[in-house]
Amino acid sequence: MNKIKQILFFPVNFISGRIRKTTAIAQDLKTGEGAIVEIGGKKVAAYKNVDGTIITLSPVCRHLGCIVGWNSTDKTWDCPCHGSRYAANGKVIQGPAKSNLKEVHL
Repeated sequence: MNKIKQILFFPVNFISGRIRKTTAIAQDLKTGEGAIVEIGGKKVAAYKNVDGTIITLSPVCRHLGCIVGWNSTDKTWDCPCHGSRYAANGKVIQGPAKSNLKEVHL
C-alpha cells in the first residue's frame, strides 16, 4: 500500500477495528486458526496452536494502535494500517512495528 493511501485510510482502519463486532469463539477455533474474539468483554487475538493450546494476545498493533486481523493464508496477524505483520504467537515478522504483540493472560 502506498504512503498516501496509508495516511488517508489510517483513521478509518483505526476506528473500524475497535467498533467491529466479532462472532468468533476461541474454543471453536480449529488447530492452526486464529481470530479476533471477545473474552470477558475484551477483544483478544486468539490462536489455537498444534497442541490445542489457545494463545491469547492483545490485538492492538504496537506501531500506531490499529487492530490486527488474522491472515488465514499466511497464518499471521496483519495490521491494516501500515502493514506490520506478526507470527501467530505475536512475534514481529515485518515492521514498522518493532515490538511483539502483548500476551493477554486470562
